[in-house]
Amino acid sequence: MKKLNLRDLNLSQNDIDKFVNSSADVERDSILFIDNVNAEKLNKYVNDALTKNAKKILTSEKCNINNEKILKVSNYEEVLNQAYSLICPDYQKKTYFGITGTNGKTTTGYYLEQILGNNTIFIGTNNENLFRDITNEKHLTSPKLFNILKFLSKPKNRTYENIILEASSHALDQERFKGIKFNTSGFTNLSRDHFDYHKNINNYFEAKLKLFSKNLSDKFVYFDSEWGNKIEEKSVIPSFKIGNNNDSNLRILGEKLFPNINLKIQINEVKHDINLNVTGPKFNLNFLLALSMAHFSEKLNIQNYDENFQNIQNPKGRFEMINYKSNKIVVDYAHTPDAIKTTVDFVTQYFSNVIVIFGAGGDRDTEKRLLMGNATKNADKIIITNDNPRHEDPEKIANDILGGCDKEKTVVMLDRKEAISYGINQLKDNSVLLVLGKGHEMHQEINNKKINFNDFDYISDLLGGIS
Repeated sequence: MKKLNLRDLNLSQNDIDKFVNSSADVERDSILFIDNVNAEKLNKYVNDALTKNAKKILTSEKCNINNEKILKVSNYEEVLNQAYSLICPDYQKKTYFGITGTNGKTTTGYYLEQILGNNTIFIGTNNENLFRDITNEKHLTSPKLFNILKFLSKPKNRTYENIILEASSHALDQERFKGIKFNTSGFTNLSRDHFDYHKNINNYFEAKLKLFSKNLSDKFVYFDSEWGNKIEEKSVIPSFKIGNNNDSNLRILGEKLFPNINLKIQINEVKHDINLNVTGPKFNLNFLLALSMAHFSEKLNIQNYDENFQNIQNPKGRFEMINYKSNKIVVDYAHTPDAIKTTVDFVTQYFSNVIVIFGAGGDRDTEKRLLMGNATKNADKIIITNDNPRHEDPEKIANDILGGCDKEKTVVMLDRKEAISYGINQLKDNSVLLVLGKGHEMHQEINNKKINFNDFDYISDLLGGIS
């Protein structure tokens, strides 16, 4: 088996346009780049590509299928990097930012995109439509680098200089970012999630930790917290700490969080007073992480920056507030026990009556459902409904959650529209209704069907428009 220089194949631009990195994207005359640590899976993907009439398949020696269309090379990783350069020749000249953590990745990335300006693109959970014409694969929080570069190579996208990526634990574990180097990465927090994949908190942490290796990042920003400090201890790259103590690189001196966020901070002995026209649980921390990443990447010098950030907005589906009489309705993506508890506890400080509507996704970590129910203990009324039950029995999911709830103040209404209508009717003066779990999502997955539905849009229509 020999090494290959991809350019020796005398590829045309039409060939390069046919490059794909998944058997799901193979069409007639596609050139597939494929490898997998699991030889059985690799062979399956290669066979799928052959069935779809791929023009050529470049793979590693782990593949044991022989066909004139298959080119096995000993330097597959090198060949893949060559493909990256052909797809997007200037991709290594761009500045990359990576954000990982259980909660807050999207909000942090959205803030960072706004701070850095017009030549910036944020790719994450809310960007489902960006790759619709690039890949047939199911939307991922963190797309494969192959598809990211195909997106950046499009004429309308070539002006982007700063690329912000949500780095999910799945993506890090599966090495989807191999081939780029993040200028600055950020860590939000860590709590239970994705145990159906990672099995336990230690495996989950180790997956997140990969972002902060010298192979993936030049430096990183973290909070003075249990998991943040563990990352700092294990990582060998330069780091910058956000905290309340004197040794923090960005020191928090004071803050007000509702109805708007006001932050008093200190960087390099210089104090700053920052005002935002947004609010939300821990959104102050999301903003400070974004600001720190911009500052310590040297893309923004906060010392010379007098902007008060009044135009900063929250991403869709993240603590979106609707005024209703003397009350508030909030749509939020909170779907982990920690995020639910944080959101409920946040609003209890400012409202006399808290109603929460939520469910749990099917075909996912079942053990966290009890914890999700328990996370609502400070709410005054709890309404359990459907989230995305997928292939599971919705009643079973609801019962799993119910085991962690105070049953005296809990009702089950599996129809999400009915649950929302009921919740609105329960509002009284100075109340808040939290509609959690789906946030920006535009559909529900029930019995293998996608049903068009968005919480915010439904509520807006129900109320006859937002007041």
